[in-house]
Amino acid sequence: MWLRDTGRFDVKLFCFDYDRDIDPIIPHLVVRGVHEVISDSHFQDSDLVVFHFGVYSALFNLLPIVRRGAKRVVVFHNLTPAELLPPKSRPLIERSLRQMHNIEFAHHAFCDSVLNRDVLASAGIATPAQVLPLAVCVPPGMVESKPSHADGQVRIAFVGRLVQSKGPLELLAATRHALEADLLGRIRLDLIGNLHFSCADLIEQVRQELNALGRQFGLRFQGGLHGNASDADKLALLAKADIFALPTRHEGFCVPALEALAAGCRVVTYNNSNMPAITGGFAELVPNGDVRAFSRTLAATIGEVRAQAWFEPAGSYERYVAATRTYVETYSPDATRQRFVKAVERIVGR
Repeated sequence: MWLRDTGRFDVKLFCFDYDRDIDPIIPHLVVRGVHEVISDSHFQDSDLVVFHFGVYSALFNLLPIVRRGAKRVVVFHNLTPAELLPPKSRPLIERSLRQMHNIEFAHHAFCDSVLNRDVLASAGIATPAQVLPLAVCVPPGMVESKPSHADGQVRIAFVGRLVQSKGPLELLAATRHALEADLLGRIRLDLIGNLHFSCADLIEQVRQELNALGRQFGLRFQGGLHGNASDADKLALLAKADIFALPTRHEGFCVPALEALAAGCRVVTYNNSNMPAITGGFAELVPNGDVRAFSRTLAATIGEVRAQAWFEPAGSYERYVAATRTYVETYSPDATRQRFVKAVERIVGR
């Protein structure tokens, strides 16, 4: 879309599926297999072909056969390590790791983060690569206050697929610890995730644990599982949340962390993969996999956002959200668009 909008590129998208709610006017072709791409005249005549890679796709096998003379670019989104996934998912990751070496046929790679660039280097892929962060859209204006400032109920948000590597059960255990440690505290926990790409057994465990917390703590706890929530609903929940808690074991980028910072949420997460970099010094970073330390840190952060000094006029919250908004602006679509178009023009020649 960004290349098309310059007026200097005739762009066509090839994909297995297309969401018209995102951009109903971009020229595209929904295909059933690679043969439909190969036979398309636009693909055959292209001077530049851009591939996105984050997991195995038959379309990524087209990279080595792009016509001679055309530039090949890959946008690399990383892969979740196999050891963090259930056994049934590991064959797909192993297949993806083998296919990742198709990037060696590219002229250039754009990586979402320094971590992702290092993954390519560690795999022995010598294709020239540069870091080009994803664009993050956030609502205009700062979130001036949180509902907890008026009603005293601390709100915690989780955004991510309900899979073991994202740690939803660890978050629920930490929430239980916080409620047990503060007999007067009230907490609302909202989990937001795409259920289509989640583990069915884990979804059921999360639902059961939410119900168990409700039975044990009564009116002191409220919880909700928002499967397949829209972007608008997700941002609305983050705007109400005091804390964004994500005990994740691996992130190649993590857009939700930036969305949470823009919404004025405190962030509690593990100190691994791209989380230290993407949170820009604003997160409470816990030693990776230390569930007890995560519980203690979450409880301490709850105490801080409940304190009068946090939300008094011109106090800590106001200064915090002003700083986080300034930081997240460095990932704005305008900034990312300029970097992307400039990089592509350098590769193909103006």
